[in-house]
Amino acid sequence: MEDAYIVYFKRVPFSRARPNDPEKDAYNDLRMDKLLSELINLSLEETKINPEEIGDVITGCAFQAGENWTYGGRHPVLLSNLPYTVPAMSMDRACSSSLNAAGIGAMEVMLGKSDIVLAGGMEHMTHVPLGINNPYIKPNMELMVNPKYAKYNMNVSYNMGLTAEKLASIKHIDRDEMDEYSYNSHLRAEKAYKDGFFKDEIMPVEVNGQVYEKDLGIRPDASLEQIKSLRPAFKEDGIITAGNSSTLNDGASLLMIMSGKKVKEYGFKPLARIVDFASAGVDPTIMGEGPVPATEKVLKRNKLKPDDIDYWEINEAFAVVVLNAVKAFNLDLARVNIHGGGISIGHPLGATGARIAGTLARTLNDKKKDLGIATLCVGGGQGYSMLLERV
Repeated sequence: MEDAYIVYFKRVPFSRARPNDPEKDAYNDLRMDKLLSELINLSLEETKINPEEIGDVITGCAFQAGENWTYGGRHPVLLSNLPYTVPAMSMDRACSSSLNAAGIGAMEVMLGKSDIVLAGGMEHMTHVPLGINNPYIKPNMELMVNPKYAKYNMNVSYNMGLTAEKLASIKHIDRDEMDEYSYNSHLRAEKAYKDGFFKDEIMPVEVNGQVYEKDLGIRPDASLEQIKSLRPAFKEDGIITAGNSSTLNDGASLLMIMSGKKVKEYGFKPLARIVDFASAGVDPTIMGEGPVPATEKVLKRNKLKPDDIDYWEINEAFAVVVLNAVKAFNLDLARVNIHGGGISIGHPLGATGARIAGTLARTLNDKKKDLGIATLCVGGGQGYSMLLERV
């Protein structure tokens, strides 16, 4: 099989989505398929590849409705003015969609079906909001009312916050742990910006004369006391709050994946090799458990132990998701999400997977370490993990 390499990664700054007050969203006048097309054009400009050699363009998006509808993945391709001979597709595995897109792209390269694949994702959570009250989304009510499906408890499973509450309860993860972790996420993200880490992965975005070069959800002025003072967001006596959960965001991200022979032909130095990837299913009422079995599959197949992994990107859908994986694998938090995550940087569902893979690849190069795992929990009770190796 061919090796599959990440040779390029860029994303836009993630804005704060405001579904109840759209005018407060910096990206309210933008569409994410257009921003994704601009990332594609930038990738061509910076790599100088021949666009006719692109074997596929794969777009991940969790809520493919309204303006997030991609016309079978063709919108980003056409908006990029790519040759119409370049095929495309879109895929949905909820929060892991763009990491899964990268996995599919890597499979195409590994099997010799494509030499160059663009894999990314997008989400506009102001215009196509999260939740079953979204007018574009129609849950299957039979899952909620038919006793045959009672074991799935969809009243909880459809509510991500309640799944986080249940996970925290059964895994004995308390609010103090989550609040402290969340506070540090903002500190880490702000430090990463001050250190210049994010400069090379951000494509600045101009909206109505204002240029954005930094994620808009980071709160460098937040205090631990403020986070601790927030009320429960999902149940009256709960411990999951807006402070220890990811924010609602808009954003787009893009990876370029290439075969070894094309890497040599173009003379690129890859960011990382995609070694392996896996998905796993879990009880949907504790969907935040998903990263654990997905990662276990990857580790087992590659005869690795958690201690063999130098850096981890575990999506901060909720602080409890990260802390659960940290406890399951006995990880050192100094090697997990060292530049912040969904709680600070943001979590625009379909764009996050490619973001954490790209950030992880750059972290391995920056720290001159060898192995990293990017992993996410997935609404509906799944996990998806990818193993990267620095070249």
